Amino acid sequence: MKKNFRMILAVVLSAGLTMTSCEKFEEGGKVKSAQDVITKEWAMERASKNGSNVEVVNANPQIGEVTENWVFNDDGTCSTEDGNSTLTGTWSLSSDSKVLDVEITSPANKASSQSYTIMKLTKGSDGQMIWEQSIGSDAYRYELRSSL
Repeated sequence: MKKNFRMILAVVLSAGLTMTSCEKFEEGGKVKSAQDVITKEWAMERASKNGSNVEVVNANPQIGEVTENWVFNDDGTCSTEDGNSTLTGTWSLSSDSKVLDVEITSPANKASSQSYTIMKLTKGSDGQMIWEQSIGSDAYRYELRSSL
């Protein structure tokens, strides 16, 4: 009886670990590898605001345009361009690795904090990252491709 209980317990614990370690983002990619997969350069491919495509240029998404490239470094720093200057700051993942928090600190007049829900994050030379965010009543979706 004790032996059966231990075997059942071992199977249940093993299944639980397997299920959590294989957790995936809603549209693809493994959650557990998010920290490693994000650290590279990403090029913006597509963006939308409330379901309508937005032109991808170096500007402000709230007026209908979005930034082209992001660089996320393994030391927690990041950078992007806004058409006029290089924006730098820090990035981190939420405890469940499903939300990307970005804080732009320089230049000071463009400082901001943004949170993006990661929908897809795949690795490789053709990796893809899709994130979404809400700003007021507007819903934004950004599709990026790994450039490395």
